[in-house]
Amino acid sequence: MDDRKNIIDRITGATEDTVQRVQQEMSQSTVVTATKERATAMRLRAQQAAMSQLQLATRDDVARLQASLDRVEAALNDLAKRLPESKPRTRTRAPKPPTPSD
Repeated sequence: MDDRKNIIDRITGATEDTVQRVQQEMSQSTVVTATKERATAMRLRAQQAAMSQLQLATRDDVARLQASLDRVEAALNDLAKRLPESKPRTRTRAPKPPTPSD
């Protein structure tokens, strides 16, 4: 049992060492570094292109909309004050046309 555990430990240790060595070599590779930089630059360009296609409202746009809504609300209030006060009329429904019963 000790031999088996010893072999497993040695294999695990060798695997970890190999993984660390490959990671270190890859991080120092100019090809990998250049590819990462190129991918990052492409991602940023894609984000900028996507953002430029969006029609986002600016603060000025929102302020203009708010001002317009305020003017409409004020005009409605003014009209409501001018109208004579009366009860709203209730609508009656027109009778349904007779349906032919066969």
